[in-house]
Amino acid sequence: MSDEKVKIFERALQRERKARKQAEEILEQKSLELFEANQKLTASNKKTEALLNDQTAQLKLIVDNSSLGIVLSQKNNLIKFNKAFANLLGYTDDELLNVNIYELSHPDDLPQAKKQLKLLEESKIDKFLIKKRYRKKDGNYVSCNTNVSAVRDNEGNVKYHIALIEDVSEIDKKTRMLNALNSLSVSILGKRDLNEIAWEIAKNTANHLDLEDCLVFSIDYESNIIKEIAAYSNNPDIDITKKPPLHIPIGKGVIGKVVETGVYSLVNDTSKNDLYEVDDFFRFSELTVPIIADNKVIGIIDSEHSKKNYFNNDHIEVFHNIASLASAQFNSAISLIKEKKTQKEKDVLLVQLGKNNEELKNFAHVVSHDLKSPLRSMSALISWIQEDNEGTFDEETTVNFNSLLKKIDKMDHLINGILKYSSIDKIDKTDQKVDLQKTVTDIIDTIFVPEHINIQIKNTLPIIYGDKFRLQQLFQNLISNAIKYNDKEKGIITIEVEDLDNKFLFIIKDNGIGIDKKYHSKIFEVFETLEEPNDDSTGIGLSIVKKIIDLYNGKIWLESELGKGCSFFFELKKPH
Repeated sequence: MSDEKVKIFERALQRERKARKQAEEILEQKSLELFEANQKLTASNKKTEALLNDQTAQLKLIVDNSSLGIVLSQKNNLIKFNKAFANLLGYTDDELLNVNIYELSHPDDLPQAKKQLKLLEESKIDKFLIKKRYRKKDGNYVSCNTNVSAVRDNEGNVKYHIALIEDVSEIDKKTRMLNALNSLSVSILGKRDLNEIAWEIAKNTANHLDLEDCLVFSIDYESNIIKEIAAYSNNPDIDITKKPPLHIPIGKGVIGKVVETGVYSLVNDTSKNDLYEVDDFFRFSELTVPIIADNKVIGIIDSEHSKKNYFNNDHIEVFHNIASLASAQFNSAISLIKEKKTQKEKDVLLVQLGKNNEELKNFAHVVSHDLKSPLRSMSALISWIQEDNEGTFDEETTVNFNSLLKKIDKMDHLINGILKYSSIDKIDKTDQKVDLQKTVTDIIDTIFVPEHINIQIKNTLPIIYGDKFRLQQLFQNLISNAIKYNDKEKGIITIEVEDLDNKFLFIIKDNGIGIDKKYHSKIFEVFETLEEPNDDSTGIGLSIVKKIIDLYNGKIWLESELGKGCSFFFELKKPH
């Protein structure tokens, strides 16, 4: 091989070595870059995985500790759920797993729920909110707001349902209680019939609180009996209206004890309570709350339930609120019953009083006629005997005959007084203006006034509306009474008037013998006289005065001390 060829071969070999070296350097560089990229990818994957794990842990923490129930279902079967949902219904995880959601739903809520799920399957909606009830393990139902969303696959088909479930049973309970109060307040507004009010209380309380029954009682303290006046039941198997109303003695049983103490009673297990008495059939729970007005039990609201521990503090609160709300209306209705009863008794008494008054009037006229005739005969006969035996009677016999004539004369005055008293309010009179100044002046001028008696009218007497005859009798009796019972050498009688807001106050004052305080309360009664009455006194004059003042809705009283005179005060209303 020539040298030239060798050189060419060497140069080619050198170029190959150089190219190989360059390729090795490039390969080494790319390997390094690939390694670094791989390292970065590995680190990134670890970060992503850690972030994913962290987010998963956070999500799990949120789901597990959420107050809302969270459920993942597939074809309506539960495949995942959190503790809140299991605790809400009272089941274990194993008991709920793969359970069909329909089995946990209230039958009445299923039609609406199925309708919404169908719209979800047909892609017409992606989510919906529904209020439904779920069956708890103990058989009771809990009311919940349920927010359902769809999880779809790439083709848009529903793969899962995610539901957020919020317990709103407490809110519903509060709402029902508020509705019960509102409904009751509207239903009893304006009612005054006790049975109607009681019925509204029983019906509204039972319906709005989902009670098995509700009874309302009134209290008859005169007969010591608690009377059932309304009963309502939500149990279709029991016609509570066919049951005879309960009558319970005060102090007997749970209800009787509440009436006696005025304190509500909550019995969670009646089988362990000695006071409980079976009504139509045995029930385990009973709540009894009093209706109180003016610190007195006037009614009872009572409810029983077949389950133990059914009633709670919320029931107690709403029962108390209902009792408080109904108290005024209940009390008003009771008062109306009493008013009607009193009015009925009053009407009967008025009819009887009218008959008695008429009989008394007739009796008084008959008696006076039958008595006056023999009295006149007796008076004439005694006068004839005196005339026939003038000068033959001794002094004692003459005194006795004169005394007998005085007694007959007094009897005649007494009969006249009875006639006046019995007829004073029977004579129909037309009220007119009466000038009392002139009337009293005429009385003083007409009646006999002894010389030692001085009568003074201290100020001008007013003009009032009334019957002149009766007003004349009023003043004449009082003035005559003051004259008759004056034992002073200088007798003084004063008449005056005070002008009050809507009435006149008249005062007739004397300095006579006075009236002992023991007579002040009964001096106006018929036939009442002092212990040492005047021989001419009949005990009717002041009774007539009182009767006239009563006719004009006035009042009369006196102030007096024995031996120091007497002051009569009486009021008459001013004319309108």
